Amino acid sequence: MKRKADIRVIDCEPLGKDVIDTLEYVLEKARTGKISSVAVAVVYRDGSTSNTWSAAPSASTLVGAVTRLQGRLLRTYDE
Repeated sequence: MKRKADIRVIDCEPLGKDVIDTLEYVLEKARTGKISSVAVAVVYRDGSTSNTWSAAPSASTLVGAVTRLQGRLLRTYDE
């Protein structure tokens, strides 16, 4: 007799403490017209990732901002 395996989802990422605050801050800036484009990287609780971006008037400027963010993240978690 063959046994069937049970499959369960294990959340590996804790809930981010400031996720909502960060998104609301950026959304408010966008609503007031201060943001021309945005790029978003997401880590889901199951450890999977996703990303998206808006149409950028200046793609090179958005790429530069993402590169700068990458550097900040690496320095923060490399300490």
